[in-house]
Amino acid sequence: MKSPSSRVYNARKRQVGGDTADQYFARTECVAGVQDMRFRELMPDVLHWLGVKKIHRLVSMSNMKYDAITNSGIEVGVRVNIPDELIPADAKVEMDAKKAAGYFTPDAPPDAEALKQTKGRAL
Repeated sequence: MKSPSSRVYNARKRQVGGDTADQYFARTECVAGVQDMRFRELMPDVLHWLGVKKIHRLVSMSNMKYDAITNSGIEVGVRVNIPDELIPADAKVEMDAKKAAGYFTPDAPPDAEALKQTKGRAL
């Protein structure tokens, strides 16, 4: 049996117009029923259990992780993004969609037109 992520990936590749950043979350919802089912609000509990009060350099672009950490009272010093040159071409669709949805980026997030232009590999 295929994992939900492989079914989403296959559906993205086979949709009309190909794999595009503007349809990233729509295709995920179509297959999985939700955009993201991970529940990050519990994640900081482990950090609190370990006694973490401050994270000096958070190497995560996820707005959901950042919000869960800071809303739990843990201070974050600097957020570090993944440099564009380190993002593989196959991950550009996902990253652009997530930046537009709120992922941390030091640059302006892609607009609707840019999301339509970001395309993944064809089949």
